Amino acid sequence: MKHGLSKNIFLLALILIFAIVVSVIILYRAPHRGSQGQIAFVIDDWGYSLNNIDILQEIDRPVTLAILPHLRYSQEISEMARKHGDKYDVILHLPLESKSGKAQEQDTIRRNMKKERVLSILNDDIGGVSGIIGVSNHQGSKATENKDTMKIILEELKKRKLFFLDSRTTPVSVCGDISGKIGLRHAERDVFLDLVQKKEERQYRDYIKKQIKNLIAIARIKGSAIAIGHDKKLTLEVIKESIPDIEKENIKIVPLKILMRRHGK
Repeated sequence: MKHGLSKNIFLLALILIFAIVVSVIILYRAPHRGSQGQIAFVIDDWGYSLNNIDILQEIDRPVTLAILPHLRYSQEISEMARKHGDKYDVILHLPLESKSGKAQEQDTIRRNMKKERVLSILNDDIGGVSGIIGVSNHQGSKATENKDTMKIILEELKKRKLFFLDSRTTPVSVCGDISGKIGLRHAERDVFLDLVQKKEERQYRDYIKKQIKNLIAIARIKGSAIAIGHDKKLTLEVIKESIPDIEKENIKIVPLKILMRRHGK
């Protein structure tokens, strides 16, 4: 009789433990009533013109501006961003060698350059955009696959206490591995919003909206996601129009530097 009672108590204890474990798992996986994720918007290729500043300011959420160095409006856009420091952060959009070799900026860093030349261009470009807190690669599908070139660049960024955003223009980038080894704050782009060109405005808008939905889905799974778009009127308009839908999903739009603390080391 006692043996049977002990057995029943043991089974009840097992059932109770199992129920507690299942409850914890469900609560852990269940969507929170608050934020279900964070996303950051990075807009590349600033410096050619001031055409889209007005629509940028209408977004009224944190946006990181990736500014190309030594263009006509590079410094002016940087100064504008610094005056609105609560909304905009500035990073250097560093021109790196691509596999296509097309549309390269002046003094693009190439993988066959000697260390002294790489550092000379890098330091000059950093000085060419004031107030930067990090760096991202402009193009760079060839350079970001090269360990020697990227080690030179990333070690210099570490010395300067700047983070690095890998635009992921190649699936075999070495930037994440090097950044992890040297302890550089680093993150990678999750979604490109607008690389595919559509002939009609409606197609273009629909494509960007689809990419923002993908961004939200990634943020829910990973907890955060980073989108890169470009200095284009339609891209900025769709971001602005999408804010209510993003926030309705309890996704918070945050500065890129916030996600660097999460992704980086």
